[in-house]
Amino acid sequence: MNPEPIVQPLLKLRTLITGDVLIEHYEKGGRDFSRLELQQITVIGANLVDICFSRSLLDNADLSGTNLTHSDFNRAELSNARLISAKLIGANFISANLNYAHLAWANLHEATFISADLSNANLKQAKLTNADFRGANLRGANLSGVNLQGADLSRADLSGADLTGVNLSGANLCRADLSEANLSKADLTNANLYKTDLSRSNFQRSNLDNAYLKRSNFQRANLRGASLNGAVFRDIDISLISLSEFNLQGALLANTIDMNSVCLRGANLTGVNLNGANLGYALMQHTYGLEANFQCANLTDSSFYNVDLRGAFLRNTSLCDINMTETIMPDGSIHP
Repeated sequence: MNPEPIVQPLLKLRTLITGDVLIEHYEKGGRDFSRLELQQITVIGANLVDICFSRSLLDNADLSGTNLTHSDFNRAELSNARLISAKLIGANFISANLNYAHLAWANLHEATFISADLSNANLKQAKLTNADFRGANLRGANLSGVNLQGADLSRADLSGADLTGVNLSGANLCRADLSEANLSKADLTNANLYKTDLSRSNFQRSNLDNAYLKRSNFQRANLRGASLNGAVFRDIDISLISLSEFNLQGALLANTIDMNSVCLRGANLTGVNLNGANLGYALMQHTYGLEANFQCANLTDSSFYNVDLRGAFLRNTSLCDINMTETIMPDGSIHP
């Protein structure tokens, strides 16, 4: 017969136990360790599968290298806790407090972090494939090199987070806040960025091929050297940003696109659909616009110095006060 749980849920009287006591009761069949005071407890490299720490206090605890597969940390306090290289597959962290927690190199495949607080947490090189971060707070978190392929980050707050080299291919970032985040060299292929706040974020050398970007906000973002082959841009604002050395080959930029004062120096716009886009005061020096569609676009006061427009469509385009010096025109002639 399995022993009774160590502690019945008591809100006023909590029991303080050590790591040795925890392991002893676990080995005897105990699984319910909810509502316990476990601050600064140390349990390293143990096997604690299916354990329940719901609502327990685990601030500053060290559970590094421990197998916590399918563990329950619902509403647990894990501020500054160490879970480095821990195995947390399918773990439940709903509404848990992981502020400043250390989860580097942890395996969190299919873990659930709905409404959890991971602000300033260290998740460097963690495996977070198919994890659920809906509504989670990841403000200022370190997610560099993390695998978030297929993860759900809808409505999550990732403002100011370090996402350098992160794998977000196929991830859902709908309505997420990525303002001022660092996404340099990140992989966002096929990601859903519908109504995502990407303002002042860094996308240098990132891959956004086939990403869905309808109504996303790119104001003052850095997209230098980024690739958006086949990406879908609709009803977005990318005004006042630099897209130098940018690759938009084959991207769809139709409908209400505000690219006012955008810098497209050296960008590749081959085959891009800019029908009706606002490119007033745009800087497009040394840009490739082969077979691009500029029909009905506003190019007023923009600079098209030394741009290649062979095969481009300029019907009903506003070219008032545009500078086209040394530009190769659609028919192959060079503008004086």
